Amino acid sequence: MSTHPANEPRSEQYSAKGNTYEVKTFGARPGGIAGNPEAVEWLRAVNQGFHGPEPSEQSLERDLMWLHSERIRLRAVHSQDPVPTAALGEQRPVATYCSWNSNLTLGAETQLPAWLVSEVTVRPTHARRGILRRMMTADLTEAHQAGFPIAALTASEATIYGRFGFGAGTFNTEVAVAAESGLTLKAPSVGRVEMADNKALAQLAPHIFEEFHQLTPGSLRRTGKWWDYVSGQYDWHTGKADPEIRTAVHYDGNERADGYVSYKFVRGSGFKGTLEVVDLVSPSAQVRIALWEYLCGLDLVTEVRHPNAQMEDPLMWGMVDMADYEVRKRYERLWLRILDPIAALSARPYRSHRTVTISLVDSLGFADGMYMIDTTGERPVVERTGDRPRTDDDVAGKSMPRVELPEEADVAMNIDALGSLYLGAVKASTLYYAGLIKVRDLAALDDLQSLMSTSEHPYCISPF
Repeated sequence: MSTHPANEPRSEQYSAKGNTYEVKTFGARPGGIAGNPEAVEWLRAVNQGFHGPEPSEQSLERDLMWLHSERIRLRAVHSQDPVPTAALGEQRPVATYCSWNSNLTLGAETQLPAWLVSEVTVRPTHARRGILRRMMTADLTEAHQAGFPIAALTASEATIYGRFGFGAGTFNTEVAVAAESGLTLKAPSVGRVEMADNKALAQLAPHIFEEFHQLTPGSLRRTGKWWDYVSGQYDWHTGKADPEIRTAVHYDGNERADGYVSYKFVRGSGFKGTLEVVDLVSPSAQVRIALWEYLCGLDLVTEVRHPNAQMEDPLMWGMVDMADYEVRKRYERLWLRILDPIAALSARPYRSHRTVTISLVDSLGFADGMYMIDTTGERPVVERTGDRPRTDDDVAGKSMPRVELPEEADVAMNIDALGSLYLGAVKASTLYYAGLIKVRDLAALDDLQSLMSTSEHPYCISPF
């Protein structure tokens, strides 16, 4: 597996709707602000695109170090047309994009190489000129050519990425738990929890997260900038330390640290207030429940809010009164884009012995075709059996051809639907009844559902 080195600059020009653009691909170099004028303007454009503040020098220096150390691939689109008086200068990109290498956990001790996409912005004054499609297509093509079986992103706007083949692959919830009288559990909690020193936690947290990552389907490897953030030493959103963050660590019966939580107290009227969870991590659901018990037992706390909880949360079922557990929002956390169906489908675990032939429609061409999945032997076998029949939409050159069921296929779907099925976050029957999957008959649907189901609901706690 190979990648373009992040420090290998490239550029190309193209025209759209009377405007000329230059698309640059590059990486951050050593030398800080002075040595990275293009990366500095890229960072300023990202903050601008997400309505963040103008970054400080300290913030820029930290971000440049992170971009360089993680070998982040940066893309920037610059207008080549004359700039009117008082408008942002030509050195500020009108669009940004970046990607880097990670791995996605499929099951205990099983990871798949993943190409992560982030910081996608297009200045509204340059929208509908094909900028996003050009960046996305070029980047995913590089990922495919480099041998990555899957790409992933987290989306601030859910309507954007389906047309590029991404499907919602994991879901989280934002929850609030009533805490004024503590947390009463049906079963006793395990271990013990102690308040922690934030700087010490920054050293401990990566090891606990790695245990979580190795064992939890849907988890993505985190980059180094996380640990200062969760310990309050540096908030990348504000560009400074956050002295309001507190931390605690869970210990098992042998005094081994096996979970942690970082949180903030938000004062209401008087002395009481709510706790907001910043990060809550353990590979054990029982340890996570024990950390919840600690949070709900703190003085003056009326409610604990967690914006990144599980869809199927054992905590709710462990509570004596589950009415005290309120789901305030449900959202898609991780979007998955299958680039190589053979590699991706061969790597995931299966619990049933079935043979299913799938017709995949991929408007970008990476995964388009007919594929057979056979799990009846000792190891799953995935083969491309041929091209799918061309349709009228294909002949017409439509960017999103409709899904049709060929005679030789059991099921047919768009590539984004496979991204949603891949980790088992949604049932095949749900997508079928939503009109997103075509099947030969209900027996074929049952085969697909049994094939793609998993024993554990995927859980990703690493937005990026």
